[in-house]
Amino acid sequence: MNQDLKFHWFDELNECMLLLDSNKAMELAKKLKEKYGYNRNIAKIMGGDIKFLYQLRENKPIRVKTLKKILGKLNLGYYNFDSYVNYYNDKSPFKIGFPITLNKIDSIILIAAFMSDGHNNPTHPHYANIDFLGDKIIKSARKLVNNIPYEFRNEHVRFHPILARILLKLGVPYGCKSRINPKIPEFIYKNKDYKKEYLTQVFDDEGHAPTKISRKIVLGRNVALKNLPEEFISTLIYREKVYFNSLSENVKKLLNKQPPNLLKGECELLKEFDIKSSMRCRGITKYLDRVSADWVIEIAGKENIDKFNKRIGFSHPNKIKQINSYLGN
Repeated sequence: MNQDLKFHWFDELNECMLLLDSNKAMELAKKLKEKYGYNRNIAKIMGGDIKFLYQLRENKPIRVKTLKKILGKLNLGYYNFDSYVNYYNDKSPFKIGFPITLNKIDSIILIAAFMSDGHNNPTHPHYANIDFLGDKIIKSARKLVNNIPYEFRNEHVRFHPILARILLKLGVPYGCKSRINPKIPEFIYKNKDYKKEYLTQVFDDEGHAPTKISRKIVLGRNVALKNLPEEFISTLIYREKVYFNSLSENVKKLLNKQPPNLLKGECELLKEFDIKSSMRCRGITKYLDRVSADWVIEIAGKENIDKFNKRIGFSHPNKIKQINSYLGN
């Protein structure tokens, strides 16, 4: 993880606006004058624009890329300016001080949620639950960024885009997870509490609690397939699922080499809690832009499910009730 799990001002997009401490802004303007003298010299080394000097002297917001360039010309380190910088957006009634500490359980909850029922979009990261889980994700986001703006739209919670940049640094990619096939961020493996919290959130989002009919916990994920023969793809019918056992041995071999990396990692994490699980592909489906494989982890056996309940567990009240009912608790 970069720089001890912190999100710094220079991790922001170059076009984002920052508001500096007024004394520090004046100090930078003074240092530039001392080093380069005339305004035309300063304008020349800064690419021809002198507007930023007015912004510094009048304590107006400046762009991330401008501050980076100023500090570079003055041979000053980025990290030393964290405490003098605030994120600025005149359309959003909130301020962000840097650095943002990410070494928290709330970061793990957000990673798991956005690797599951969430979507990390650069302009409007959103999460597809608005009930108990939606409230949980809002709470975690606000523990990282106090008063981060959010809204409810089409049964989703949509957040201010700074959350997208934070998630990206935490290891949650932009775009379609089934296409990208991301992995669980490495730093999660180094902390037992993080591993437990990650699994709880993932099973809350993507898992099914056991019932007297199913008698197992199931966690499902999809992955876009690569290198399938064109002649095979042409035989598939749009949106019609083909079950794994119906496939040829050659296609089965190709599928078994391409499991969802997240599911594979989640299977490994369960082993660390001495919980047995099996992972298998259930089938494939053809869409307009991809062929997608449907994979699951299954946790079976009452003793094994009881271990999951005690060592990992759900946080969603309905799933807690369901698993306890199954176990007779």
